[in-house]
Amino acid sequence: MIGLAARAAGDRRGGAILEFALILPLLLALLLGGVDIGRMFYVRQGLEYATEEAARYYMLNPTTASSNVTTQLRNKMPGGMGPSVNVTYVDTTSCNANSSVTCTTINATYVFNFAVGYLDLGAQTLRATAQAVRY
Repeated sequence: MIGLAARAAGDRRGGAILEFALILPLLLALLLGGVDIGRMFYVRQGLEYATEEAARYYMLNPTTASSNVTTQLRNKMPGGMGPSVNVTYVDTTSCNANSSVTCTTINATYVFNFAVGYLDLGAQTLRATAQAVRY
């Protein structure tokens, strides 16, 4: 019986798979967390682009209703996330030292939920701002 225990203690086969099994959850958490962070930056960039495009649309169509601008912004969001975007407008008259100009600041927010719930990263509110100068 002592010989069997001595042989088992000296046997190194299977050590690599055991180490891999211990490290695998940490590696997967890092990988999935990195993918989720990358996805958040992708959504943030899409929100910024959509807001800038909405401001450009507002400058080219200065008499259009803000609801049309909101629709344009939501349509430009990637991946069908447009309906979840909240949009507000702030008008500033006589901006740029010109009394005939109205500057409208478009603020868009989107609540981003991480897909990797077990990391407990919560939700992040992503914000984008663009300005439309309207004559």
